[in-house]
Amino acid sequence: MNKAMTMRQLPKYVATICCLIVTVIATTPQASAQLAVRLELNKSSYIVNEPIKATVYITNNAGRKITLSEKNGSPWLDFIISARGRGLTPSRPTNYGVVVIAAGETVARSVILNSSYALETMGNYICQVYIQMPEAGRNGFVSNRLSFNVMKGRVMWSQRVGIPGAPNEIREYELLSFTGNRSMELFANVTSVNRKRAIATIPLGKIISFRKPSGMLDGANNMHVIYQLAPDMFGHSCVTPSGILQFTKFHKRGSSGNPRLTKFANGEVVVAGSVPYDPVAEEAQRNKVRNASERPPFIYN
Repeated sequence: MNKAMTMRQLPKYVATICCLIVTVIATTPQASAQLAVRLELNKSSYIVNEPIKATVYITNNAGRKITLSEKNGSPWLDFIISARGRGLTPSRPTNYGVVVIAAGETVARSVILNSSYALETMGNYICQVYIQMPEAGRNGFVSNRLSFNVMKGRVMWSQRVGIPGAPNEIREYELLSFTGNRSMELFANVTSVNRKRAIATIPLGKIISFRKPSGMLDGANNMHVIYQLAPDMFGHSCVTPSGILQFTKFHKRGSSGNPRLTKFANGEVVVAGSVPYDPVAEEAQRNKVRNASERPPFIYN
């Protein structure tokens, strides 16, 4: 390496070399004989700061048990991510633990890519997985290559609040809509105004545009959100200033019209004009099988 190379150039150099090594490994005969590696992303388009979930499927074709573990401080699993032709270096190391794969078995591991890579910049990204074999001198294995993009959402509601016990801290709540995956999705976004830092971006689910989502603060400055999921179905979520989703409850339209948020004098926020709905209980009721003894007596002759 040229001694004149600056520290600023080093990450780009290392990422380029890693990509070249992975390309060479992928073309060797051994790479198709031992492990089959497949990468899946839960979506192809993401909103800025949304958790990007990647799932790696590993099939053991070696005919023997294989144990994958960290070796000399190097992880057995690496993500090769690039944007605009430049490789991204991890912002922090990740320990993926130990994975034991029996012969012929397939295991899956899911990772939130944002936890190790800075992916808050809008643009197109390419992602691939590299798995290192435990034996010294053995080649590794690469997965298929997938692309995804990161974009901004549209602000539908926002509110700035103070933090109890922290007078100099200001947080901003936002409700963001996003249509990058052929359907409208709703996100709750929490940022620190003082530090200009994202706290959390929380997916609330797919919505329809019949009614605009709305928010309301309770006495503890938690954000309550009401949004429409289907013509007769609504969601009610509560998010804290720390970016934690406290709950999501479901409601059906009541006799007085669409459900709406209402705040009591004590600061409590509730949903008015609705009928509470429990999808789990309703599904269990539909699947319930009645015994012959439960039949009404009038059907017997």
